[in-house]
Amino acid sequence: MLFNSYAFLFGFLPVLLFGYWIAGRIGGRAPIAWLSAASVFFYGYWNPPFLLLLVCSASFNYGVGHLIGNAATERRKTWAFRLGIAGNLAVLGAFKYLGPSLAFLHANGLKAAPVFDIVLPLGISFWTFTQIGYLVDRRDGLAKELKPLDYSLFVNFFPHLIAGPILHVREIGPQILDPLVSRLRAETFGPGLTMFAIGLAKKVLIADPLSSVVTAGYAHVAKIDMLHGWITILSYSMQLYFDFSGYSDMAIGLAAMVGFRFPLNFNSPYKSRSIVEFWQRWHMTLSRYLNLLLFNPVALMITRSRMRRGLKVSSKAMKDPKVFAAMLVVPTFYTMFLAGIWHGAGLQYIVYGLLHVVYLTTNHAWRIFGPQRAKHAVPSRWSVAASVTLTYLAAMLAQTFFRAPSCSVALRLVGGALGLHGLLLPNAWQGRFAAHVPAFVSFGHGPDMPLVGLMLAAMVMVWATPNSQQILGNFAPVLEEVEEGGMKWLRWRPNLAWAAVTAVMLWLAIFNLNQATTFIYFQF
Repeated sequence: MLFNSYAFLFGFLPVLLFGYWIAGRIGGRAPIAWLSAASVFFYGYWNPPFLLLLVCSASFNYGVGHLIGNAATERRKTWAFRLGIAGNLAVLGAFKYLGPSLAFLHANGLKAAPVFDIVLPLGISFWTFTQIGYLVDRRDGLAKELKPLDYSLFVNFFPHLIAGPILHVREIGPQILDPLVSRLRAETFGPGLTMFAIGLAKKVLIADPLSSVVTAGYAHVAKIDMLHGWITILSYSMQLYFDFSGYSDMAIGLAAMVGFRFPLNFNSPYKSRSIVEFWQRWHMTLSRYLNLLLFNPVALMITRSRMRRGLKVSSKAMKDPKVFAAMLVVPTFYTMFLAGIWHGAGLQYIVYGLLHVVYLTTNHAWRIFGPQRAKHAVPSRWSVAASVTLTYLAAMLAQTFFRAPSCSVALRLVGGALGLHGLLLPNAWQGRFAAHVPAFVSFGHGPDMPLVGLMLAAMVMVWATPNSQQILGNFAPVLEEVEEGGMKWLRWRPNLAWAAVTAVMLWLAIFNLNQATTFIYFQF
């Protein structure tokens, strides 16, 4: 079931809220039981057989978490933890990578390898990561054991189940156990509804229309010209931005409507001045999991190994290229290579990860080996604009591979954008410019100007307006503190004016909801 569907908006959500209100009147654990049951129905609505997989996964991880928390010795705790990690990775690997791997082997000479399609369960990467994080928190003593009903809601809670945010039990567990949280409250319902409306509008009014431009561009990459190449690449960067930020807003808003606060997951990443900052703003809950589960353990292992051998490990030692390579490049490569594979089994995802390895390594190298700016020096506007533009272009290049069905398609699109297939101008311009254009310019069917206008308007919104949590400011329904941004008339207040604005956004989105389209991150 999709957030942007009639079934959800006019069926599931009203029933959920009404039942939650009734459960709140009953009191006790009734609200938690209702949310858990509704979340199970939400997931099973798409493909009931995969509900069994989710239930088995949750039961397995709950049992392993119990073993970790009650282990008599450190050795038993370690073995229980390893069992949990191995079990989760085995399930993820079987559903996400077995089929593509066998197909690759079959296509490259190993004809004995069977070829079969495996339907990828929705959200498997997200709820697997959530539960691995639970095991890590149990091992480190950062989370108490939840009761089965509470753990079920932690894993299955429908706003984050399919595409995040990826939650820590230490964030959500206390909220589940707090009787004041699990009920309908005006102070969280209003901001939550507004956040949901903003996210739905992003998805339906911006991301979905731009998807037609992107689909057409990727379908004709063989001879795509410079103009259409750039329009395709730019449109996808905006589609991905508003699709994913729209989902994040809706997830946070839905959780807030029933009294819960999620962590921030998306914070204007295209405003970043460096690729390091980009990853601090893009899919923020995934970034912290990558640091927790991949980067930090590898960096710690390398640090300890160097200390045992009497080698330098200080920040000053980083100015030595060999130390820099060992202590920063190696864990970065390991983390982003696996992050690329996490997104998918194709070679294009490996390239996506490796590009970010290069970006992050270059960024860190510039900070350490490049010219040192005075500590309190304020960069000029031109410097900031150049940094933001360079970061955006780098991220956009990686996103081209992220979207492409193969590396060859991505390379053809990039080649077209660089002018390898010439420049095609609209026929309407032929009479005015035909006699003055060079040989590589031709005339034909021009771009869809209304959609190009939408793309440009989206770019203005990205860089010139505050994001959704800044608009809601102190009312933002997220765990982190958020400062208000933008002009005062853009700041949310619990009044009739903003109620009208929210109603208009919902009406426009529903009016333009011609068909439910999946979110981009659903495939991961």
